[in-house]
Amino acid sequence: MSLQPPLEGLADYQPGERTRLILALAQLREEWQMVAKGVSLLEIEIPVGLLLNDIANRLHLTPQERFVFLGGSLIDEVDSFLETRIARKLPN
Repeated sequence: MSLQPPLEGLADYQPGERTRLILALAQLREEWQMVAKGVSLLEIEIPVGLLLNDIANRLHLTPQERFVFLGGSLIDEVDSFLETRIARKLPN
């Protein structure tokens, strides 16, 4: 716990939209690095559609923004893929 009062004007500081975007993408990269367990991210293979979906999720895109970014076909494919994976993990 800090005993110093916050600097004037900084207590309510909110980072700009671009800064929040960069931080969200950096957090996504960090998560992928943890999953990679020391392997270079250049060596990791992942379907591009799933990576784009991860980016859309990280940026908290609205349904309309997701449609523009991913396109209707990819949204359907990703949803189907994720539903299949969940169904495989559910106990019988």
